[in-house]
Amino acid sequence: MTNIPSREEKIERARQLATPVDVAKLEQEGIIEKRGAWYKVTRIKNLPEHAQRQIRAMKTNSQGQCFVQFPKSWKHAQQVYRRLTGKEFDA
Repeated sequence: MTNIPSREEKIERARQLATPVDVAKLEQEGIIEKRGAWYKVTRIKNLPEHAQRQIRAMKTNSQGQCFVQFPKSWKHAQQVYRRLTGKEFDA
């Protein structure tokens, strides 16, 4: 049997997906490192929860290093948040 998320859970998920990933801050903290179109992640658990939920693509290389991509825009998720709550998204 599947668990249907409550309205509050849907709003929380929309808020997490609408929150832009602060790539500069994560790079400064040494959590991620820019590698072309990808970001090398030292430890996936060190990423903030909203950033973990927004991983668009993930791959590993032959050395077992993890690389991720994030969405280029958060507008759609912010629109969903606005529809669910009736409020503008404020990051």
